[in-house]
Amino acid sequence: MKKLGLGLVFTLILSGCQTADTPRTASEIKPASLDNGKPLPQFEVPRLTGGTLKSSDLRGKVTVVDFWATWCNPCIAEIPNYNKLKEKFAGKDVEILGMTVESGSLEDIKPKVEEFKIQYSVVVGTDEIAQDFGGIIGWPTTFLVSKDGKIVKRIIGSPPGKIEQMEKDIEMLLGRSPQ
Repeated sequence: MKKLGLGLVFTLILSGCQTADTPRTASEIKPASLDNGKPLPQFEVPRLTGGTLKSSDLRGKVTVVDFWATWCNPCIAEIPNYNKLKEKFAGKDVEILGMTVESGSLEDIKPKVEEFKIQYSVVVGTDEIAQDFGGIIGWPTTFLVSKDGKIVKRIIGSPPGKIEQMEKDIEMLLGRSPQ
């Protein structure tokens, strides 16, 4: 039984971080039914631009928390889409946050952020924070958090239509009809 469980976990981990051209289905965009309404975990993490970010700093904002790694091709492929989200919702109560884990130190990550031309906030997370969110079983894993600090959705991987659905979800959480 233990071997079966380990095999299942290993399969799930491998299936999450696939190449950017690996077909995925829109049905893989699932609400975080186990986490739906779960409060945003408490954390304080270093920002790549200096200083720290506390989870309490996100209160009052619809927040996209994207757990990514510098070595994950699907994570890197999504960066331009997150840059567009940042631009689309500029001046609104929306925060796009890239939380990198398993990517080394600040000094290791900074050149990658420049190389990938990331225009949104990047912080360095920990395995403990990832676990507090509900765990990461595939890369990338993205959480959508409401203004009142509740996790309302978890998306594992990079399925087609992910960003478009997130735009609609963000609009809804801002209290506007999706456009």
